[in-house]
This record gives sequence, structure tokens and C-alpha cells, in this order.
Amino acid sequence: MSTTLSYLLLLIGCLSQLSAMAGAVLCPRDNERPEIQVHFFEAAQVRVLEADSRKEIARFDSREAGSRTWQAPQGARGCYAIELELAAAPGQEVLCLTNDEAIGFARDAQSGLLTLVRYRDARLETRGTPCGTLPEQRGATAAPKPAPPAANGDATPAFAWPPPRPSTRRTLARHLVTGSAAAPTLEYISGRLQAALENNGYVEYSYYSVPGGFALATRLERIHPDGRSMAEPERWEVTRGPLTRFDLSEYLRALFDAERGHFRVIVFIVTPTPLVTGTESPSAATALAWPREGMPVLPDAMRPIAYGDHFQTHALIYEFETRGAGHPAEFKASSRLTGDAHLRRAKILGALEQ
Repeated sequence: MSTTLSYLLLLIGCLSQLSAMAGAVLCPRDNERPEIQVHFFEAAQVRVLEADSRKEIARFDSREAGSRTWQAPQGARGCYAIELELAAAPGQEVLCLTNDEAIGFARDAQSGLLTLVRYRDARLETRGTPCGTLPEQRGATAAPKPAPPAANGDATPAFAWPPPRPSTRRTLARHLVTGSAAAPTLEYISGRLQAALENNGYVEYSYYSVPGGFALATRLERIHPDGRSMAEPERWEVTRGPLTRFDLSEYLRALFDAERGHFRVIVFIVTPTPLVTGTESPSAATALAWPREGMPVLPDAMRPIAYGDHFQTHALIYEFETRGAGHPAEFKASSRLTGDAHLRRAKILGALEQ
């Protein structure tokens, strides 16, 4: 074989490898350290590789617990390739879509996102086959999928994981939920939370499974602007007149026609998994469904699980506001109140402190 032909074949091989490496590449911008946050909507793995050497730097798996954020090491100057592999179909080609703040992966241009990778402090490059364009609204509204079924095989409905972005939040100190118990279980923790809720009028709630633990969601309530619950019966009315029956569509119509007001849903997350909430906001319809689509009591399979040292209890507060008849209820991305203020003025924190 001639030398020229050998070089030609080698060049073709290199070009083939380059095409196989098609995807998004993040490079440092203005001496900053690129940072990413991964959001899974289907079972998959995301790999971060040095773009030139192909050395794997980080890996994220939707089926494993742990942080889903990564930042390039101090002083790093190279670029990083972001690649996706589906758990159900390793090696299957997927479509990459990008914009100025996120990288999305989908099976094709018409299907929903498999994974969304938000990035910052980086400039985006493409190598090999160019990525498509990720519409701003597609990245913003990709709904989180339910968490995988609990490891204990329980059939409890799963809460969206990662949970939707709250208006505000608070992580509860351990003693607030464990009380005087020397070896608390999830049954004990749920009992403490239920008592704090029921003693303050929250008698409708639902349980969901989350990785290693449970979520407990309250019913939507009307509140004062300072976070205090409205007096009964106005507290549970979306309009000044009661509904003739509970129906989600009727409830949503009432919210659309409600006079100006503030509403709140509280979701407690009890889990050993580090909690990183999603970037997507919940709709009013989603929040209305939470207290009615879960289980009314903590499932038996979860009750004996030990609330170990690695467990934490988080309170996520979702706040909505209506601006008068004809305006739909809007999620408040940032509450005027802290998570502590919401829990204290709802009298839940005071009950747990006793």
C-alpha cells in the first residue's frame, strides 16, 4: 500500500472519529470556571470529558443519588464535551439542541427532552455534526418526570424528581423532626409532621415516594401577604363563595376568576439524597393535584426505615398569586418571605419546636 494511500485512510479514520464525537463542547469564558447542572427526564447518563484527550472527568446517572452539579477545577483552560447515553439503549444516537444557557438532548426534533444541562461561565462550541437550536421555552418548560419507584418495591405514587423550583424553602434542623426519639423511623417523622400540620388546620395532605424517603404535600390555602393563613372558611376557598363540588377543572376556573389573593402549598421532602430542585416552575394545576393524587397515609413499607444521620427534611413553599378576575393564578418564582417566615406564620414551626 502506498504511503499516500495510507495517510488518506488515516485521515478518513480521524474524520470518522470526529463525526462520532459530535456534540456540545463548553469552554472557559473570561477565565471563569464552567459550571453545569444536570436535569434528567428519562433514565440516562451524562458524561463530562476533556474535549481533546477524551478523558472522563465526571459522570451523572439518573438512577443514582448525589449532586448533579459540576464545576471545572480552578485554573483549568481546556474545553469539555457533554455527552448523553440512554440507559435503555446504550450507543443509540440522540439529537443535541443548544441555546445560550442550556444543552438539551432528545431522540428527535419532535420528541420531548431526555435531559437538560444548564451551564454558565462558559462559551458553547460544537464539534463534528452541529447541534440544533433549543428553543428558550422548550428548555424552560420541560417538565420533570416522576422519581423512579422506591427501592422497597412500594407502589406509592412518585413525586417529581428533582422537585419543581419552589418560591422559597427551608431545611429543618434535625431536632425539630426527631424530637426526643433516640432512634427515629420514617413513621415517627411523618407522625411529627402530621401532628404539626393537623394542629394548625392542615387536615388534607398526601404522601409520595422520593429517593430513599417520602414527600408530604398540603392542600392549597389562601394566605395573607405576610404569610399568615386566612381564617376559616376563607382559608380553603379559591373564591369568596364555596364550590358546589371538587373538580380540578372547576377549581382551575375558580382560580382564574378569583379576586386578587395569595395562595400557598407546602411540600415536605424527607430524604437521604442531597436535594437540588429543578429549574421548572409548577403550574397551578400541578399544585392543586398534589394533595389529592398521593396516598393519605405513609405506606407500610416506609414506616420502619431508620431516619439516619444522612437524612434531611426540607420544606418547599410554592406560592401563587391571582391579580383579579380574568387573570390566571401565577406562580411566584421568588417569595417576599423566607421559608422560615412561611413556616412560622403558618404555626408549623412553633408546633415542631414544642
